[in-house]
Amino acid sequence: MSEAWVLKNGYCLACEAENLSPTTANTRSKDFFCPSCFHGYELKSKQGPFGRSVVDGAYSAMLAAIRDGRTPTLLLLEFSPGWVVKGLTAVHHSLLTQDCIVARKPLGPLARRAGWTGCNIILPSIAAEGRIPVIINGQTSSRKATRKAFARLQFLEQIPVERRGWAASLLNLLRQLPNDTFSLKDAYGCEGILSKLYPENNNLRPKIRQQLQVLRGAGVLRFVSRGQYQFIAGGAKDAQGTVV
Repeated sequence: MSEAWVLKNGYCLACEAENLSPTTANTRSKDFFCPSCFHGYELKSKQGPFGRSVVDGAYSAMLAAIRDGRTPTLLLLEFSPGWVVKGLTAVHHSLLTQDCIVARKPLGPLARRAGWTGCNIILPSIAAEGRIPVIINGQTSSRKATRKAFARLQFLEQIPVERRGWAASLLNLLRQLPNDTFSLKDAYGCEGILSKLYPENNNLRPKIRQQLQVLRGAGVLRFVSRGQYQFIAGGAKDAQGTVV
């Protein structure tokens, strides 16, 4: 029923197409695609609100998709016991990075797929810019607003895959800081996590400074003063008109 709802009401966030098409049966990682730009979407539906994490498929397959730049945009659909859609959030594919994925416990030796390891997507690890509200409390946000919010992160598509993860991971980590304004020292505090995500890089601080410039050039950050940065508001608006 949730898939039928998306086919009837869904639209593409990456272009102006007003409908989505279903993928063929057993297509991995994608449930829908845009017939115009071919952007992919994966649907997750749940009765009631989503919590901190979303159950996904194989951990190894998800990591491979992230590293190859093949992740789809997630559609998180929340419905009531009477199948009324109460919420829909689009999670931008570019911000589904390695630091957002946690492996689940492997299946036991008696399971049909013994040793198989799934994963969870940790929603608080994804920057606010990447969690775009389409429907909140049954109220639909404007398509113009949701597409504008989606487009703000499309600059990541122009970065080669092998370097794209750096900007996305740093943005996710910076968004977990308590304030919209932060220092270069705060950004350096992400070194420990970034070194585990990208162990091949031995010049972390220059790389962090470089990615801050990438985020600044994309209009996500502004330079406030020496060593001080601030996030720029301008995400999608919710049903009450509040910028999120």
